[in-house]
Amino acid sequence: MSTDEQIKVDITKQLQWDARIDASDISITVDSGSVDLKGSVPSITAKTAAYNDAHLVDGVVSVNNNIKVEFPESKTVPSDSEIRENAIRSLSFDSDLESYKIDVDVDQGWITLEGTVNAYWEKVAAENDVSDINGVIEVSNNLGVVPTENYIDENIAEDIVNALERNVHVNADDIDVRVEDGVVTLDGTVRTMIAKNAAFDAALYTPGVVTINNRIIVN
Repeated sequence: MSTDEQIKVDITKQLQWDARIDASDISITVDSGSVDLKGSVPSITAKTAAYNDAHLVDGVVSVNNNIKVEFPESKTVPSDSEIRENAIRSLSFDSDLESYKIDVDVDQGWITLEGTVNAYWEKVAAENDVSDINGVIEVSNNLGVVPTENYIDENIAEDIVNALERNVHVNADDIDVRVEDGVVTLDGTVRTMIAKNAAFDAALYTPGVVTINNRIIVN
């Protein structure tokens, strides 16, 4: 099993390898496999990439991403109104979304999404659509999920379990699935982040899911 020191070394190498990230201003601390990332990067793309890269390292059980997005002084940053227009345009280009149901507000580069979508995966997609827009430093996703049909919790749970059983990356017996009013809670212990992400995706794309509490532990 990797020591905290080895995990830190491996994450450092991973961040330095990734062409999307300038890791010069990122600090890494590791405590019993729990990773804390701090510092600054010039884009949300880099922040997200650092988070995902850290998860790929052997021995990591969780990642707390406290990296801030700070634009270089040499970079021309769009105004809030320009960012808002670009965000609205990006959402309108996504054919999977009813973008007219989504309101966009921008304050000093911080986007807030309000309104409703039909499924939880649409909520995630909307956030992804606006995250990489030039000038965005963070996204608050306050979209509500309002399914277009009535779903029974037991059926949602059964669909998730069946999806887990079909997935080569995760052992369904390792995951406990509970659903209450469309809110999914995943518990259990898996050996890799790939398995944890596979379990999350199994719930993410299941009809009727309103939100997901992913409490799966990587060990």
